[in-house]
Amino acid sequence: MKKIYFLLFTIVSFICYSQPYSSLLKNANWTIMKIQWNGIDYYPPAPFVASGKVEFNYDGNNGFRSILFNSAFGTAAFGDNNSNYFNVPGIAITLMEYHGENEQAVQQFDNMTTDFYFGFQPTDKFYFDYQEIFSGKNLTVTNPLGNKIFYSNLILANSEASLNKRISISPNPAKDEFFIKASDNILGKVSVEIYENSGKLVSSQNVSFTDAVNTQALPNGMYQVKVTGLGVNYSSKLLIKK
Repeated sequence: MKKIYFLLFTIVSFICYSQPYSSLLKNANWTIMKIQWNGIDYYPPAPFVASGKVEFNYDGNNGFRSILFNSAFGTAAFGDNNSNYFNVPGIAITLMEYHGENEQAVQQFDNMTTDFYFGFQPTDKFYFDYQEIFSGKNLTVTNPLGNKIFYSNLILANSEASLNKRISISPNPAKDEFFIKASDNILGKVSVEIYENSGKLVSSQNVSFTDAVNTQALPNGMYQVKVTGLGVNYSSKLLIKK
């Protein structure tokens, strides 16, 4: 049976990767998972947690657009011989002002979303790493300054409401630690990332569902917790109160 699964995986992988990168990137719904800017990880802030997108054929051709609230747009030219880079000559950006919930964090993340692709020479290369797994696709793009955007088109088997029923954080408010509670038997460890409201990553831990997540070093305030693992993609607000 293992040989059969391996053979199927090999066939699927061959079919997928025999396609040019231009087709693979165009035929996916890419959502920003995080931005790594000057070595610091930033997570999409509410209320735009799932709104950051990049499109390689938004006009049905080679139109390129990176968007959160504002957008950077132009055309994308993929490298010769199916190389893993593309150019974005002639990029323009919109300059609308966002005023609303979580204003400062949204404006900061929005600026990174557009500035990531704006202001470079037409021949500058944006290298990317493309990966496929059974549940979806991942894309990491590195700009000429070394900053990175991590995208995914992973389709969750459960809605957000269903996930909220399966997983919870306790206690909340927390003091020096909290636990991840799951109503289902979830295998393996999970990654727990804690972000400030600005989107800055302040803690990253790999824990099992019997381990405590340490928050001793975090000052009082509101945080965003992201839990990911095998079949798990959950986020929640967390209040630290000591």
